[in-house]
Amino acid sequence: MITKRLIFVLLIFVFTVRNVLAQQQSETQRLTARIQKMMDEVPDGGPTGEQVGWNWNWHISQLMDKCKQTPTDELLLPTEKILNTMFNKMSEGPDGYYGFVGPYIYNNEYWCDVHVSDAILTGHALTFAMLIHDKPELKKKYKTSYDRFIAVAKTNLIEKWDKRNTYFEDGPFAGYSEGTMFCKPNDMKNWFEKASARPNDAPAPTLPFNKDLDMAYCMLQLYYLTGEVYYKNCAEKIFNRCKAGMNRFNGGYTWNYWEPTSPKDIIEKAPGRWDLSHWVGTHPYRDYQLSEVSKIIFAYDFGVTFTEEDIKRLVHTNLKFMWNGKVGEDAQWANSDSKLPGYVKAKPSTAYPTTAGTVWSPLARFDETIGKLSKKPQPVNWARKYVQDEDNARRLIQLEAQTGINYYWKMPVRVEDFPWMKGIAESGGQTLAAVIPSVVPAGESTMIISKSYNVERSPLEIYVRPLGEPPTASAHLTTQQMGNSVLMYYSWDGTINGVRKPGEYVIIWKFLGGERAYPVTLR
Repeated sequence: MITKRLIFVLLIFVFTVRNVLAQQQSETQRLTARIQKMMDEVPDGGPTGEQVGWNWNWHISQLMDKCKQTPTDELLLPTEKILNTMFNKMSEGPDGYYGFVGPYIYNNEYWCDVHVSDAILTGHALTFAMLIHDKPELKKKYKTSYDRFIAVAKTNLIEKWDKRNTYFEDGPFAGYSEGTMFCKPNDMKNWFEKASARPNDAPAPTLPFNKDLDMAYCMLQLYYLTGEVYYKNCAEKIFNRCKAGMNRFNGGYTWNYWEPTSPKDIIEKAPGRWDLSHWVGTHPYRDYQLSEVSKIIFAYDFGVTFTEEDIKRLVHTNLKFMWNGKVGEDAQWANSDSKLPGYVKAKPSTAYPTTAGTVWSPLARFDETIGKLSKKPQPVNWARKYVQDEDNARRLIQLEAQTGINYYWKMPVRVEDFPWMKGIAESGGQTLAAVIPSVVPAGESTMIISKSYNVERSPLEIYVRPLGEPPTASAHLTTQQMGNSVLMYYSWDGTINGVRKPGEYVIIWKFLGGERAYPVTLR
């Protein structure tokens, strides 16, 4: 027999649940109204610009998180409207492609569109498309927007920056360089080409890893939605370059915000004296590597570039390099490079007031401790599925959004580490080790580049050996002194003991008892 007390308790429970749901609905309505109002303040056709892109991205990211958790009409309808409004604000460029045109973030005297704002905003629209991709009723209902979002990404993101000659490949690697088309403020009809609009005519470098990975992330999304392998192949080469720059150290990983990827990044100041077009180091602001980790995990889920060992190294980095082992108010964080020899913590600035790391919450599903530290509990009954075909794999990714259960998949062919990393010891503290270009045409030279932190000067040995050959096949190229944060350059014409033989090789740096490696192909 139901007592009055039990009825009272049930009524309180129902009332509480209704209040919670009403509050959540109210929060969602306020969020969507705020974003819509913010976008409506910009005329159709712009101007917008990179800074506007970052601001919109921050708000839309919150909305997309809600959509991933609850992909229902209540959320999808206002989100669809916001994303369409967002694309309506794109401006037409000189070549007929559209982008988020506005003040160039490094020099407000010029306006342009840039890769990163195109990518981070378009990525949200592709996430929307992914949420409904395997749901026939929703896909039919939102078909117009679904088709538009994919078309914009294919044409005004990937195709545009390719046609503008900013995408390039170098053997197993790829990346983007900055655009060169600009206009004067409020004069978006008259564009002109300029090698760089940076102050003092500083060279326009290739993009940093975070921006390259934003582009690669959209490519993998397009691959998921269209099945076109072209996008996956391009993304894989971008992720390859990022991983090749990651420094294996004491069981973990550290990596730089930017590294040279193209010969245009290497500037000859005077005969035999070179410099780079951008600074090299780990970014002091924590959200850069946090965002990069999320893209790395996305690539891992698609069987691209990254292995289970790589994920373990990222977990080790976050817990052993960056965290002080305490919880609550006593928890403190450092950046991923904090354990390297000679590390000096970056000083806070107006632009980057937060110069310490943070918990890499995207790794929560791989490690219970990170899950607790991120305050984002993972479902207990998460499942790990291995599938034999990509159609089923894409469906499993969708199940995570539908059920809250974490499914992830690996390609039928097991992802292995780079072949040039076989037998290579961990680094002794070298923060940069690259060969630019990696593919060297006949009769040309390449640049072998090295950097370390402020450590006492020590000998750096550089060797080369044919790919797949044992260490005994290594030939010594040069000995230099490293330390004091000095960049070291060694121009190599491809000759080994006076002979140049086309083929695939590995460059090996030996420094402070550790090693780095990078591939090179001689044509």
